Order: sequence, then structure tokens, then C-alpha cells
Amino acid sequence: MNFSLFLRILLIIHIAGGTTALVSGLISMLTRKGGTAHRRAGKIYCWGMSAVFISAVILSLAKDNIFLLLVGFFSYYLTVRGYRILYLKNLPAGQKAMVIDWLITGLAGLFILALTGWGIFLLTLGHNMGIVAVAFAFIGSLFVRKDIRQFVRPPQEKMHWWYGHISSMGGSYISALTAFIVTNIQLPEYQWVLWLLPSVVGTMLILRTIRHYKTRFNKQAGVVTNA
Repeated sequence: MNFSLFLRILLIIHIAGGTTALVSGLISMLTRKGGTAHRRAGKIYCWGMSAVFISAVILSLAKDNIFLLLVGFFSYYLTVRGYRILYLKNLPAGQKAMVIDWLITGLAGLFILALTGWGIFLLTLGHNMGIVAVAFAFIGSLFVRKDIRQFVRPPQEKMHWWYGHISSMGGSYISALTAFIVTNIQLPEYQWVLWLLPSVVGTMLILRTIRHYKTRFNKQAGVVTNA
């Protein structure tokens, strides 16, 4: 097998993984949380994003595309974080983060620092994609900071894992959707807008969803307390 054929196969895997993630992620969002369909679609989504990540890393190295490499790590960090937080439900009760959790957060922090530096470098060259890199790095840094804080100081909210799962998987899905959009729509001078627009809209939807569940859980807790 020659190298060009190998890269074409990787590209097919990348596209197949991304398509799988987009479909299964949507199913997971639209089905009952915690239900069989939701969990099954969520597992498929994680496998799809794993295929996207692995192929993206190899393709980025082969094509010397540093931006793709760093963004690939950023998006996969959100996926892994959204999965791992389901195993950290008892942090408020004294559960300790495992070595794997610290390792994931530490590696994410390093790549986010690299993404920040790369974004600043692009901006000094007058490249608008530097805005995208810095914006993604800022978002990623918020998640890393949140992780470190809750690993060191247990979160007070019992349902912290629910909100973390929604925000992480939601952010991961936004990254997959963004990749689909920028691949299929070309706006030469404003491509950076297409990179950022899904994040802006998606973040508002995620915050609205979390606010909805916080209100719902608080009401349920009030009912239990007053019973």
C-alpha cells in the first residue's frame, strides 16, 4: 500500500467517523436522558469521535497541518471529558479524581497552551484563523480550569456531573458540526466566521439547557425538602 492510498483510506475513516458522530450525537440529544437509546447512541458517538481524532492526528502530521492537530486534541478532550465525568458523580461526597483524569486534564492543558501560542502567531501574520485558535483555546481553558478546581475542591452541586456532561458533549458535538460546515461551505475572507458561529449559537443553547435542568432539579429538591 502506497502512502497516498493510506491517506485516502484515513480520510474515508475520518469522514465516516464524523458522519457517525453527527447522526448518533443528534439521536443522543433527542432521546430520553439516561435511557437505553441515549446511552447506546452516546457510546457510538464516542467511537465515532475517536475515529475522527485518530485519523485527524495522522492526517495533520502527514500534511503538516498544526491547526488541525491542535483543534483535534481540543475537540477530543471535550468528548473524553464528557465521558469521564460520568464516573466522577461522587466528587461532592469525597470521591477523588483518578490518575487518568489528571492525565487527561494535563495533556489538554498543554495542547490548549500550544493552541493559544499558535493562534497568537497566526494573528501576528495577519491571519484571521488566529482568532479561531485563540477563541477555541479560551473555551478549552475554561474546561481545564473547571476540572482542576473540582479535582482539588469538591463541587457543591450534587448534579455537577450532569451539567458537565451536557456542556462537554455539547461542545464536542459543536466541534463536529463546525468541521462539517467549514468543509462544505467556503467563504474565503470570512471562513473564520463559519468556524466561530456554531460555537456562539451552540454555547447559548447549552447554557439554556443547563439553566433549564438546574431550575428543574432545584424545584425537585424543594419538593423533597418540604415533604
